[in-house]
Amino acid sequence: MDDFLDEIPVRTLGGAKVELCKLVADDAQELYGKIAQSRDHLAEFLPWPPDCDSLEDVESRLETWDMQAQMGNGACWGIFERGAKALELAGCIFIGWIHPEHRSATVSYWLFLPYVGRGLATEALELLCHYCFEELGINRLEITAAVENTKSIAVATRAGFSKEGVCREFECLRGKFLDHLRLSRLAGDVVT
Repeated sequence: MDDFLDEIPVRTLGGAKVELCKLVADDAQELYGKIAQSRDHLAEFLPWPPDCDSLEDVESRLETWDMQAQMGNGACWGIFERGAKALELAGCIFIGWIHPEHRSATVSYWLFLPYVGRGLATEALELLCHYCFEELGINRLEITAAVENTKSIAVATRAGFSKEGVCREFECLRGKFLDHLRLSRLAGDVVT
């Protein structure tokens, strides 16, 4: 248990609709461009989009995500939609707040606006859950989402997460306190 997740191997995870791939420096320009195009959509429930307003900001985030994986306390994958000719960057999915002693972690995800409603986030979450439970030995994954963020909550429930309760005024987003719904999935949960 002492060496549990000294480093998280951010390897490619493949599904029918998406591939989860490690984002590298060469992805920074495309990632920045898509963030800029979907900034208002992303900022509705995420705190960081208004502050991520340069290519350098994106490059810094990529470096941070890589460092977190090397230290075993988080990891990020790009969600790439399988297209007719090539993979298209559709969003990101993360694990973080890893607690080795409890074998637990949090999950978060987001999609750029043109990719919403295609089942991509659900498949990405299912792939990541399988990887976390089967390969990393994590027992509990947790998601919190603003109660008004019904699309994100629907993704989590479709991927087998159970609602646990509401965390009152969990987040202050641009001066407004938001209640969050806490959801979890355990390695032993039966998902239908």
